Amino acid sequence: MKNNKNLLYILGSIIFFALVALIYCAPVLSGKSIIQPDIINYRGSAEEMLTYQEQTNEHVYWSNAMFGGMPTYQTGAQYDFDLIKGIDKVIRFLPRPADYIFLLFSGFFILGLTLFKKWKYALTGSVFFAVGAYFFIIIAAGHNAKVHTIAYFPPLVAGILLLYRKKYIPGFVLTTLFMGLQLQANHIQMTFYLFLVMLVFVIFQFYSDLKTKQIPAFFKASGLVVVACIIALGLNASRLLATYEYSKETTRGKSEMTLLKTNTDGLDHDYITQWSYGKLETLNLFIPNLMGGSSMSTQEDLKNYYSQLQSLAQQVGDDEFNQQVIQALAQQPRSTYWGEQPGTSGPAYQGAIVVFLFILGLFLVRGRFGKYKWWLLSATILSILLAWGKNFQFLTDVFVDYFPMYDKFRAVSSILVMAELTMPLLAIITVYYFIQENDTAEHKTKMLTIVGGTTIGILAILYIGASGIFSFQSSNDTSFTSQFLSLIGEANPNAIGFWQSMLKQLDDALIADRVAMFRSDTLRTIIFVLLTFALLYSYQKKYIKNSTIVVLSLGALALLDGYTVNKRYFNDDNFVSSYIVDNPFPTELSVKLESEANSNNNVAQIAYKVPLNKALSNLAQKDQSQFRVYNTTQSTFNDAGTSFFVNSIGGYHAAKLGKYQDLIDIYFSGDERLKQYGITDESGMINVLNMLNTKYIIHGNIQEPKIELNPTAFGNAWFVGNVKSVNNANEEILALNDTYLDKQVILRNEIAQNLPKVAVDSTASIQLTSYTPTKMVYKASTNTDQIAVFSEIYYPHGWKASVDGKEVDILKANYILRALPIAKGQHEIVFTYEPQVITTGKTIMLVSNALLIIVIVGGTFLGYKKCKKENYNFKTEGAPVA
Repeated sequence: MKNNKNLLYILGSIIFFALVALIYCAPVLSGKSIIQPDIINYRGSAEEMLTYQEQTNEHVYWSNAMFGGMPTYQTGAQYDFDLIKGIDKVIRFLPRPADYIFLLFSGFFILGLTLFKKWKYALTGSVFFAVGAYFFIIIAAGHNAKVHTIAYFPPLVAGILLLYRKKYIPGFVLTTLFMGLQLQANHIQMTFYLFLVMLVFVIFQFYSDLKTKQIPAFFKASGLVVVACIIALGLNASRLLATYEYSKETTRGKSEMTLLKTNTDGLDHDYITQWSYGKLETLNLFIPNLMGGSSMSTQEDLKNYYSQLQSLAQQVGDDEFNQQVIQALAQQPRSTYWGEQPGTSGPAYQGAIVVFLFILGLFLVRGRFGKYKWWLLSATILSILLAWGKNFQFLTDVFVDYFPMYDKFRAVSSILVMAELTMPLLAIITVYYFIQENDTAEHKTKMLTIVGGTTIGILAILYIGASGIFSFQSSNDTSFTSQFLSLIGEANPNAIGFWQSMLKQLDDALIADRVAMFRSDTLRTIIFVLLTFALLYSYQKKYIKNSTIVVLSLGALALLDGYTVNKRYFNDDNFVSSYIVDNPFPTELSVKLESEANSNNNVAQIAYKVPLNKALSNLAQKDQSQFRVYNTTQSTFNDAGTSFFVNSIGGYHAAKLGKYQDLIDIYFSGDERLKQYGITDESGMINVLNMLNTKYIIHGNIQEPKIELNPTAFGNAWFVGNVKSVNNANEEILALNDTYLDKQVILRNEIAQNLPKVAVDSTASIQLTSYTPTKMVYKASTNTDQIAVFSEIYYPHGWKASVDGKEVDILKANYILRALPIAKGQHEIVFTYEPQVITTGKTIMLVSNALLIIVIVGGTFLGYKKCKKENYNFKTEGAPVA
């Protein structure tokens, strides 16, 4: 009976998680969907792939939609025999994004049951973890793969902990299943960060087992972890093998070109550490608006600033110049954020209650939970220090230079996800220890009083002395003032003195807004810490005798804390009509679209692009040949909307092909350092546009786009009768600047020296006669041996070429293109994309699927037999095994 009751509590908890997720995402129940900027970009980049998949009912692994062409492995590719993805879909049964929120809760619930075998601690621990602000911020942005992967952190940790606690059967099943699920979520960076957390755990576990002479058990558990990971890797073989193969060719891989680069193997240090968390900013984990919250501030956030601006407008009276300055200031966005990052969508707030309990646990927890405490503390410290990036350069350099894979990841601030797992875990261990452990009442009361009093005291000092302790200024403030005064000086030098004083008043008002936000949230944190202290103190003094009331009250407070902060960054404004989400690139401004645009900024941005979308759509209908466009009306290389309609030389993706990024850096960045290499004008860029078959250039602006035909584009393919040999990658890319690419091909020496002699034939022709993203057919005719250059991106894996049915080697030409030597005569040339890595992965996945079924069925059967034999039951009452 008791066991049935506990199962009901577990079932009730799961239903509770689903309800919380749906309540938070309530608009989905009324026919709305979440609108996510990154997912809109994904739709643009994936449209060609999705169209051909629908037409052919086959998976498409290459698309020419953006950046001239690239594999689809990181833009939504699908794989055969993907059983683990099917399991994931069953688990995520709620509508998006409620499914991710549910997964955050329920995943930690499994970890809580594993540790404590008591539903109430598992439930409250789930709240501690799941309401972290970072998770909701990245959901709002559309970083679905990231939050998806993070949500599988806790149940995977549960499986590994079970193995090291000698619960081999359930531990192996959980580790295999959730490692597979996490890898299919497809965010290797987040999985890598969990690896760091568990690496720290294994070190402490080894030390503990060494002391207790349990080394054989340690190696047995470690061996089972390895086996489980191997099966999980197999379950995702196509996905991972393709990604690994692709990664070597991306900006994360090794680069031969050294111009403008400080690191040729992986990402540059400056790029990796661009988003480095400030040391002071780390307190955002405890006080949400410590650094001013999001860098996108509202007028409500800037009440003092805009009030001062209105006051200045009245003060300057009817003076025309000064009124123009006031208007210019009103149109310039200012931010309450004063941290060190270039910008942020919000703080990595983990919760006042969680952080306080984490700190308390450092002093309170001891004994059998000691190894967990030191593990979680060490991993938290490592997370914070690495998140500081360039603000703790020594450690960052060590990891970038010597730790495998670390130099492949950007935005070091995201490594705080380690702390966002370890801090809630120690927090709930602290609650369990305080209530359940047979430690002395004196120790518990003493630690609670000292830590609580000290924490509240420090917070009170920060609240009272805020203005004297912190500057509340950022480097952006100084830059803004300097640039604005410079513009004023150019227009009216006599006004500089006056506006220096006025801008100082505006800066003071901005600081007042920041101080107000800081004090408001500091007071908020003080209140939550006091309530937490009061609950624990009342239980210790027997004012509250029921532990369930205390534990669930802490959970309720944490839920209230997280809910109210998260709604600042992810709320009903993030939901719009499903029709708009399903059609993010409209070509007509409907009444419905216009209506929603008036009340929602995300929809307004969609509506704003209607004229551009219509122009692109008309172009695609008018000209159905294969070509590319160069769209300058928006950020060419940071927007994939163009690719929804036509193939583009631009796009949006964090892991584009490395050689293509080199091309962008050299010929489209406008970097002043390039002058030393002879790149002083746009001739090189024009050459690049022509060889990429950029048939149209779009200029003007989004509201009034102008499409201009580029008459010098080379077309899909062309013949050349001359070869320009170069020695290395630097010479190869620089040669694009001053070579007549329609008459001469640039080849590396080792390629050029093995070619037959070629000659010019002005009558030769070559045309594209058939096109799909993965198969292109050309007809060629020439009276001399020549080289055909194709306006297709060279990728060394998977592409095959045949001439009249005979397979031939593809040459890399003009740094990024394909070329073939063509003998005189008439020929049919065929390019097909048949990646062997997919075929290999498919076989491995099929075998691994069978192993997963054996593991789950066999583990369930053996577990049942063991439970029956030992009369073991997975009830929620009883002491955990630490």
